[in-house]
Amino acid sequence: MKLFYILAVLGWSVSAVWAGEVPPPQPAEVSQPGAQTPLAALAARFNAVQTIRSRFVQEKQMAMLTEPLVSTGSFVFTRTPAQLRWEYQTPFQNGFLITDGQSFRLDKGQKQPLKNKLATQVAQQMFVWLAFDVQTLSKTYRLEPFDGGMKLTPLAAKNSPVAAISVWFAPDNPQAVSRIEMTEANGDKTVLRFSDTHINQPLPAGAFE
Repeated sequence: MKLFYILAVLGWSVSAVWAGEVPPPQPAEVSQPGAQTPLAALAARFNAVQTIRSRFVQEKQMAMLTEPLVSTGSFVFTRTPAQLRWEYQTPFQNGFLITDGQSFRLDKGQKQPLKNKLATQVAQQMFVWLAFDVQTLSKTYRLEPFDGGMKLTPLAAKNSPVAAISVWFAPDNPQAVSRIEMTEANGDKTVLRFSDTHINQPLPAGAFE
């Protein structure tokens, strides 16, 4: 059951990768003088994000289950150097860590090298989503702004397991993502809600150890 749960709660990330093989995060482009498009302004806003610390609740709704799978946890992120600690606290203590160019699996706070290629790719793609890397995402998705957020539709929609992904930005912090909702082609849905988010603030000592 534990293995099934872990795979299910990571399902949104796997599907997002398979939606079109999201490329690795790209270096921020230098904006040119003059009026910015809404997407360019959004990219500039999120390119300024260097560190993130936040809590999250993840809910996975699957047709094969009568009740959604709910997990809670927290993460810390730095853009330069590229580091991410994504850790579930309930119902199981696990997650992953990326630091010094290496990926690790976390199990009750202990880390082990992450050797599975797909799992490593999923972990690395979390950088793109958490920093909302517009430049990289636009290579795989059609981005459509709406009031308070963005809808992303896979460019290769015909063979994609993902129907659409909607992202909401925090009303009290325009550099923070408050919610990500992914609807799969089969009707399953995953929702990530973020809270207590701190942008460009000092991170706890030893966060990536």
